[in-house]
Order: sequence, then structure tokens, then C-alpha cells
Amino acid sequence: MPTRSPPTGARSLRAYPTLRQLIAAALVAQAGLAIPLAGNAQSADTAGAPRAATASPYDATRHDALVGAVRDGSTSPSQAVDQLNAWAAQPLAPAVRQRVRADTIVFAMRAGDAASAVRYARADGGIAGLPDYALEFVFQAARSIPDHALQGEAVAQLRSRQPEAWRPRVLEALWLTDTGEFDRAETVLNVLAARSAGSDLEQRVALLEARGALNEARERPLEALGNYTDLNAIDPGHRYARREGTFLLGQVDAPTAAWKEAQAASPDMFTPLERASMQQQALGRSLRWAIAERDQAVGHGPARFVRMDEVLAGFEPAIQEANTAEAQARAAADEESARAWRDLSLQLRYDRMLAWLERGRFPAVIAEYEALRADGVNPPYYALSAAAGAYQQQRRSDLAVPLYEAALRDGGSAIPTPSDTHVGLVYAYLDTAQFEQADALLTQLETATPPLLRRSPERGRANPQYGAVRNLRALEQLYTDRPAVAERSFGILSGLAPMHSGFRDGQAQTQRLREHPDAALALYEELLTDSPDDVSVRAGYATALMDANQHRAGRELTDALEQEAPESIAVRNAVRMRDGRQAARLDIEAGASWGGGALSNRDWRTDTTLSSPLIDDQWRVFYHQIFAQADVDQGSSRLARSGLGLQWTEGRWGASGEIHHANQGPYRTGLALGLNYRASDAWRFAAEIDTNSPETPWRARRADIGAHSAAAAATYVVNESRSFTGRVQRMDYSDGNQRDAVGLSWRERLITGPRFQLESTLGAEVAGADRQDVPYFSPSRERAVELGLRAQYLTWKRDDRRFYQVVQAGTGRYNQAGFGSGALWSVRYQHQWDIGDALQLSYGLGISSHPYDGRSERSREVFLTISVPLQ
Repeated sequence: MPTRSPPTGARSLRAYPTLRQLIAAALVAQAGLAIPLAGNAQSADTAGAPRAATASPYDATRHDALVGAVRDGSTSPSQAVDQLNAWAAQPLAPAVRQRVRADTIVFAMRAGDAASAVRYARADGGIAGLPDYALEFVFQAARSIPDHALQGEAVAQLRSRQPEAWRPRVLEALWLTDTGEFDRAETVLNVLAARSAGSDLEQRVALLEARGALNEARERPLEALGNYTDLNAIDPGHRYARREGTFLLGQVDAPTAAWKEAQAASPDMFTPLERASMQQQALGRSLRWAIAERDQAVGHGPARFVRMDEVLAGFEPAIQEANTAEAQARAAADEESARAWRDLSLQLRYDRMLAWLERGRFPAVIAEYEALRADGVNPPYYALSAAAGAYQQQRRSDLAVPLYEAALRDGGSAIPTPSDTHVGLVYAYLDTAQFEQADALLTQLETATPPLLRRSPERGRANPQYGAVRNLRALEQLYTDRPAVAERSFGILSGLAPMHSGFRDGQAQTQRLREHPDAALALYEELLTDSPDDVSVRAGYATALMDANQHRAGRELTDALEQEAPESIAVRNAVRMRDGRQAARLDIEAGASWGGGALSNRDWRTDTTLSSPLIDDQWRVFYHQIFAQADVDQGSSRLARSGLGLQWTEGRWGASGEIHHANQGPYRTGLALGLNYRASDAWRFAAEIDTNSPETPWRARRADIGAHSAAAAATYVVNESRSFTGRVQRMDYSDGNQRDAVGLSWRERLITGPRFQLESTLGAEVAGADRQDVPYFSPSRERAVELGLRAQYLTWKRDDRRFYQVVQAGTGRYNQAGFGSGALWSVRYQHQWDIGDALQLSYGLGISSHPYDGRSERSREVFLTISVPLQ
């Protein structure tokens, strides 16, 4: 995708240049005044001792003396203008008045006051009576304003007076250039060039300078740069060509070379502001090269950022210099210069925001943006996009959305479609549950990105952005819980471009979310063969390894990526997953129920597990505590069981063992074992044994009866939306009774989407006990069939923090030997909070009805579950 920002440092350094006067000979023929070329002259007065205007009568000797005083520097041009204005107020002969007005125009331009020069030119009947040398200054003054009508009048006067001279034709070409008559201007210059073969240096210089101005106006910077390079070759001391050539280097994407030339030039060639502006452009270009070097130096760890850090180090002194110059200008009451320095300082700060973003210093970007806003500054669109990206990386997409929207609104056509700003806004919409807005923006991008380029050297050339937009659409489907649709989309894309790493990465991510860890690993391993240095692919492979319980390989790869590319969002996601998997954890399940009486009148229970961090990427030590109490007809019963255990996971296998001790019962000290095996992406098996089963009925515990339990389960997983499970269980009671149960269940997701999901479970169980002459519920045969529905609605979302409302309902039939069958049903309402990897919390209440011994009993419950990583 295109970058979110424009070419950094592309801001214009100056307004369109005023071409220097093209006459190298003496311009004031009558007065004998050799006036420096206007383009080379300093705009400030360069007087020695000041002289105030006097009211002495005019005479030619005083006029000549004034011209000489300006020439030797004892009088400034602005003082000369004042004196000439004083004489102009006196009665003068027409010829004398014209000479006074002509020199007033010349000295006004020497003083940098083009507006006054134009005003003097238009006074006293216009320019018809002015001498030739003054007309050329009138032309320059009109060009500076600009006043194209007055330019044309000056050109017309000079051409009528000098029909065969080349200088008026050069001025005509400049006027045509300024008025947009580029073809006519080029025709004039071509005619002059044909006439000037073998002419003197002055004419060749003038033609090259005028042709450079024409190419600049036509926005042909390379051609203009060539003109000024040729001009420097024949006239190495040509100041204007040196300046324009240096400025044009910045425009043709060589700002670093421009800055080096400015540094090497004489101190008076460029103003401090111009040099600082070129430095800003050079820093921007250096940043872009540093980003490219970083992205190419994969695997080099911190060395990837050496060049970028060098560029970042250059911003601080440049900003400080600009701030100091601004303060000095304000102290001198030079508001125009102060504004220019402030604009430059802000531009440097915007560029530094982009550099910080690329370096991964997101808090610094946010702090700078907030500081700018506190100062009342409205940053440009690319700085807004940088701030939005930083907020997004800090998981504040709610703050990123309005900034991205403002960036697209302010940037307008300057932002290509698609761009990183568009992509960032799509993800920000998804992360704030604005799914409709994300879909609308994606549709807009798809419409604006056809499969084939509309303009290309050859017909039928593929549009490289088309695949990127289609990939973004597939990722949007994946991240909005539509993996089946995403799988089809990535399949089509990979068929069109089998070697495209992004499309194949999407296929692997889809397999992960479809609960096919082996398929995901196989895809990533195949992809890494072709793209071994792709950071996103390696990060995806690390998460797939951790999904498959290959914790060591996943951690080591994530550790390496964290050193190599900490700025990558894929790497940051892998790091969060690693930290969550490696951390210690606290899990609590609690609940209470009341009503009925067949099992208990009321009961409550807490089941708490405190696990250590992952040891050697395989082991955890855990402490398991169960507290429970129930009221039954004969009184109350209490269970307090503490256990210490060890858990092991590696790849397909997982096992746990716990030694526990309870406060009562015949099996106070016992053992709990568990074993899990993932045979493939489809088949998962589990088995468990507990010598003091927590599922022992409360009435049995009240009678000091305990139970051993053993269970085994097999699950066939089709995908995340469909699975089948079979389970068998045996409970051996200490009174000699045995209960066996066999169950089957089918889970199917009926509706899947970003905001609403509906899932069904159809289950059946058959069980029976050997004895019925026991003080607890123990039917000889029982059967149940139940259909359950679970509806989940996403109420709030911000990045990886979500809040769901969940409603569960079930209905079915229960049959008990000797008592016939009856209806069973249940309803639950639940709040579920997922606060990233930091906290999972759910709580709710429910009501259910179940027949026991032919009589339906209704019970009510409240429940709470908490899971917190301790990191």
C-alpha cells in the first residue's frame, strides 16, 4: 500500500522566483549609474551614513550627485527615493520630471519595494514617457507583484522602440511565460536561439535563464535544472542560476544534494531560512531512505535502526535552531520572518512525528500531537495520520478513528487510493465495532481500484493495488468472525497469485482460526521456504507454534522478532500472545444455586487455580483449591479440598497430576490425573481420573460416602463452527454403588458474524446406577435429550477489549426408569468481558427445571468466572 504520508519534506522553499534583470551592461545611460542586476541585489538597504531628504531646489548636478552617492553606498536606495519624491513635489520641466520618476522606479526596486515602483510607473500618464532603462525595471516590478497588464505594456514599449533588439524579445518570452502562453513563449525563444548562433555570452546567458523560467512554469524541473546547469557552465559566477539550480535539486528528489550545495555556497548565496528549509527537506529524504534500509535489513537486530536513529538525531538541533530564529525575529518585531521560522519548526516537528512512528516510539508521537493541539496548531493530514497510527498501536482506536477521518478529509486528492491511511481507518473501524463503516470504506476502495490499470504503457496491465484491496477485504472477513468466507477469498487470491506471501499468510491465519493448527503450521513452513525474511510471516508462524503448544519454538522466534522488528504490529501481537502464554495465571469459577431438593436445597462453590509461569516452556506448578457447601434435608455439608499439582504440555500432548487433600469423606487424600492428545486437526482425545470426585452428590457426602471418577472423551472437529463429542464416565462410590454414563453431542454454529452469533448444541446421554437403596439420587436408568441455543451479541468493542451479552436456552426430555419422562429446560443470561490478555470475566444468572423421581424441580443460579494473567 502507498505510504500514509506525502513525500516528507516536499514543502516549497520559496515563492515563484523573480527573474533577475537580463541586462548586464550599465542600465542608467543618462545618469551613468551602474546598477547591479535586480535578481542579485540585496533587498535591504546597504547605506552608509544616512541622509535625510532635503527641500533644496532641484538641479541636474544634485541629481547626478545623488546617483553617485547611491553607487558608492553613502546613501541607501530608500533614502534616494525620499529625495526624489521631494524634488518631484517641486515644479519641474517635463523631461526632468520623467528622469526623476524613472530613477525613483529604479531606486524603489533597488530598495525591494516593487509595489511602490509599480505605483510610480502608473503615475503621470503611465510609462510611455519613461526611458528604456526604466522600462526594464517597470517590467521587473510588475512581474514581482504580479501585474501582467503592466508587464505587457512595458514589453510593447520596448519592442516598439527597439524592434531589432533581442532584450525586449527575451522580456516578451518571460511575460508570455508568466501569463501561461507557454507555446508562444517557446516560439519566441526558439527564434532568438536561431538568431544567436555564435552570439556573445550575455545573450546566451539571457536565453538559458529565460528557458529555465519557462520550464519551471511548465513544471518540468529536470529540464529547468539542465538549463541552469548549462548556464553555470558558461557563467560560473551566475548567482541566480546557482540558486535556482540548488532549489530545483530539492524538487527533483535530491534534497540532500541541494542541502550540501547550500552548505558549500558562499554565506550570502542563501538566507539562513532557505538553508534551514533545505535541511528540512534533506532530513525528510534521509528518513525515507532509512525506512527502506530498515525494511531490507531483516535479521540484523538493532543494527536495522542505526541509520534511522542518526536521522532522528538531526531533527532536535534543527527544531531548536528554528525556534531560536523565530524568537529573535519576534524580538526584532519582524513578524513575517517569525511566521516563516515557525512554519519551518512545525514542519520539522511533523516530520519527526513520522520518524517516531516508523521507529515504534508511539507514546512520543502521541505526546507531540497533544502538545501541538494544546498550542492551537492544526497539523496537516499526514501528521494526523501518524498520530492516528500511534493511537492505534497503543490500542486506542477510538481516538484513531476521528484522526484518520480528518486526515482523509484534509488530504483530499493528495492521498492516493488506496493508502496506509485508508487501511488504518478500516482496521480502526473494525477495532471499534463500526463494521458498517469499515464495509462502506472497503467498498469505496474496491470501486476506486480496478483489476487493470486505466493508464499504462500497454493494455491489460494488472493493477498492483487491486490485489492489496482484495487481500484487505479477505482480512476484514477473517477479523469479523467469518472464517469460512475468508477461506474462500484467500483461496481465490492464492489461485491468482500462488507465490504472493500476503495471500498465503492469510490462508494460514484462516486455518488457525478454523481450529486447524497442523494445517496452519504446514502452510507457514511452506511459506517460509519462499519468504524466509518476511517479518509478518515469521510472526504468524510464531503464533501458530504457540497455538500448537510448541511453546519453546514459538517463544524463541518471538524473542528474535522482538529484537529485530519491534515496530511491526504482527510482532507486537505475537509478543502479547507469548507474554500471556508464559505468565502465571489465576482462574476462579464460582456459583450458587437454590431450589429443588433432589440434589440439594441450596449450594455454593468456588474453584480456584493459581498457576506458576511456564517453566522451561513446558511445565507449570499449580495450586488448586475447592470450597463448597450445601444445605440438604438432614443439614449441611461442606467441602474444602486443597491440591498441589504439576502440568506439562508439549506439542500434541498435555498432562497434569494433582495430589489433593479434603476436609472429610473416605477419600480425603487422593490423586487427580489428566491426559490430552491431539491426534490431528480433526481428532482430540482426553482422559481424567480423580480419586475424590468433586461431582460426588451432596447427599452422598452428607452420608460420608465418597466416589472415584474416571472419564474419557473423543472430539471430532470439522472446524470452528462444527464439532462432535463422545464421552463416557464411571463413578465408583465407597458404598459399592457404580454409575456409568455415555453421552454424545453435536455443536453447530448457525449464524456467524462480527456482531451476532448463534450456536446450537444437540446432546444425548444415557446413564444408570447399580443400586437404588442409597441416600442420594441414583436411578437405575436415565436418559436425556436436549437442544441448546447460545446467542451472543457484541455490545462494545475497543481493540482487544470486548463486552458481550449472552443468552443461553435449552429444552429437551428426561426419562427416568420407573417414573416416566418429563420436560427439562433452562435459561441463562450472561455478561462476558474480554479485556485483551489481561482479564476474562463473565457473570450471570439462570433458571432451570428438571424432573427427579417424576417431580419437576425448579432451581435458580448465579455464577462468576475470572481468568487473570499475573504479569
